[in-house]
Amino acid sequence: MGDQLVEVKLPRVEIDSKKVEAFQSRIIKWHSQNGRNFPWRETSSPFHVLIAEILLKLTGARKVIRVYPIVVERFGTPKTMAEANTQELIKLFKPLGLTKRAYLLKEISSTLICRFKEAVPSTYEELINIRGIGNYTANAILCLAFHKRTPLVDGSTSRIFSRCFQYFSDKPAYADKRLWELAEKLLPKYGYREYNLGLLDLGAAVCKYPNPYCSECPITNICDNFNGESISMKSLIQC
Repeated sequence: MGDQLVEVKLPRVEIDSKKVEAFQSRIIKWHSQNGRNFPWRETSSPFHVLIAEILLKLTGARKVIRVYPIVVERFGTPKTMAEANTQELIKLFKPLGLTKRAYLLKEISSTLICRFKEAVPSTYEELINIRGIGNYTANAILCLAFHKRTPLVDGSTSRIFSRCFQYFSDKPAYADKRLWELAEKLLPKYGYREYNLGLLDLGAAVCKYPNPYCSECPITNICDNFNGESISMKSLIQC
């Protein structure tokens, strides 16, 4: 791509194309060697991915993995989920503090039955209009279940962008339109699923708040924060 600058419509953010290429390739390579293994990353079922993403909202993967296999075995289709006994689901989710997810999964399942013939839709416009599915969840389903080229932005990935590219914002990641625009610009043309998973895993395991493990990070020599550029801790998302 040469030495030209990639224009990003964000205040105080200019990204050199060589840095973008290095960032993308290192994240993908790191993920191939260090990526976490979860059953919802291996499934070919869009509904099982949807279940996982609903359960993972503001919840650690270690909690979700305790119930996910049971949920998909017993309630692995929109029909079985919609017809499930609510109290049975609540009992299953209660030890993890996820009781409200029981109602939400049943509602989403009913919507899939009524509007989409039990299928999980494969377009952003359809997914975002299902109550309970927001911007991140819609993009996660599209990328992880349908292998579509969509960015994923959460608190972990926003920390990486903040530190590596000097992106400043007081907005939460899910509501920050400019942050999503930046994520879109950084998304590789190929290997985007592995790249997205790599960002999520790097943010969870290495680029932590408030103290990252920089000695274990694959992008230290292109990271503005590591190389002495100041970053306001206010701009980093706790997650």
